Amino acid sequence: MPENLELCSKDSRDQNKLIHQLEQQLSIITRLLYTTSVSGVELDRSVLPYIANDIVFKDPWQEGGNKHLYRVGMKGFHNMFHFTFDTFQLNVKLNDDQKTGRCIVDGIMNVNQFSWIYSYPLRSILVYEFRLLNSQTVDVPQFEIFRHEEMWSLADMIDAIPIVGWLYKNIFRRGYQSALNILITTIISMIELIT
Repeated sequence: MPENLELCSKDSRDQNKLIHQLEQQLSIITRLLYTTSVSGVELDRSVLPYIANDIVFKDPWQEGGNKHLYRVGMKGFHNMFHFTFDTFQLNVKLNDDQKTGRCIVDGIMNVNQFSWIYSYPLRSILVYEFRLLNSQTVDVPQFEIFRHEEMWSLADMIDAIPIVGWLYKNIFRRGYQSALNILITTIISMIELIT
């Protein structure tokens, strides 16, 4: 086999191994972050080392942060809510620079706040953007997450709350739709009068 093909083959094997190891570690991080029975001590020990000082966290309600605020939010989240996360699929891709990458996790956040009454499955997509700290070796990948984003539908969440969801779906949405129809009809009528 020509020398450059051997190097290509070795590079490809190394990259596949690196991606596999990153997928495993990011799967563990996701499980720890989204299983609220995990202790704060365990989060500090097993998740915080992978969080960059300049991390930005974003979800439909908020955006911002740094490592200190992320840690406070992570622990507060675990103290206030009860849920688990079921991963359907997880994929890691390195960017062209081979120094940064993205992990996308597709799954269900099982909100168990009132599990004795109701457990709500919230469809969620998580995105971690990370930078490699030792891109020269694939033995033990070292990386830090500099952006963590949760994507889920606030409307779906409200819709699923018993009683509140019914009010949202049957009164608010219909009322909003009727008001919007009246507004559009009025504007069209005014435009027709002017022209």
